[in-house]
Amino acid sequence: MGTGREAYPSYAPFVKDRLTAFNASILGELRVSKFLIEHFSGQTIVSFRPGELSNPFSLPEALLATGFRYSSTATANNSLTHLPYQLNYNRLTDSEVDIFEFPVTIEDEELPKLGDRLPQALKVARRIRRYGGSVVVLIHPNILDHKLAFEKGFVKGVRPYAWFGSVGELGRWWAARNQVEIDVARDSATMRVTTIAPQPVAGLTIEVPKGWRLTLSSSFPKGTKQRRTIVTFSALQGTQTFQFTRSVASMVPQLPPPSAHRRS
Repeated sequence: MGTGREAYPSYAPFVKDRLTAFNASILGELRVSKFLIEHFSGQTIVSFRPGELSNPFSLPEALLATGFRYSSTATANNSLTHLPYQLNYNRLTDSEVDIFEFPVTIEDEELPKLGDRLPQALKVARRIRRYGGSVVVLIHPNILDHKLAFEKGFVKGVRPYAWFGSVGELGRWWAARNQVEIDVARDSATMRVTTIAPQPVAGLTIEVPKGWRLTLSSSFPKGTKQRRTIVTFSALQGTQTFQFTRSVASMVPQLPPPSAHRRS
């Protein structure tokens, strides 16, 4: 793990080969790399991806201790999800840490070469689109040729339905979404949905039962809309209550189709 006092230039591990280093530590790698990138870029760095996708068990708490907020360390196949998730202390199950993982969906080093995988990558993206998942593309900027061609083709293919942004941008939104609480109270004809959003969040969606319609009000955030069973809030912050009414048609008991009625 290290001491947490590692600093440039005194921290100088010896790298023997691609997978072996001496006098290195997890905190040293995080602290010094963050310092150098921030020093030369003038930016505050909050997103992290390790070399070789190295994922030691103590990485979540080490990221938190060194000022990171978001990570793309695991792959979607290993995580079994294309959605962000909150990391746990020591990669166990007892306690969460305030770090969100954005798993890598597509990488550029396995065969076949990235430029030959564009149709399959677009197919995967269309499947993930169905439920609003995230697609993280890992590209090392060491080859233009087929990698640049892939990136141009991928962007063109998903642009009609995708949102583009950095891990930091999506991370800030996802962290705000993670804090939202929802309370529902309903009777036979009305339903009141109360949202509590400690941090401002735009574009949050909820799904309501079929037949319930949002009763629009001038007090609602401008741009709030409903499409079928999906309600999208243009902006949320603090505590707000939204009222829904149930359509008369949905309140009428539906008889089973004749064939099903005969079988019963």
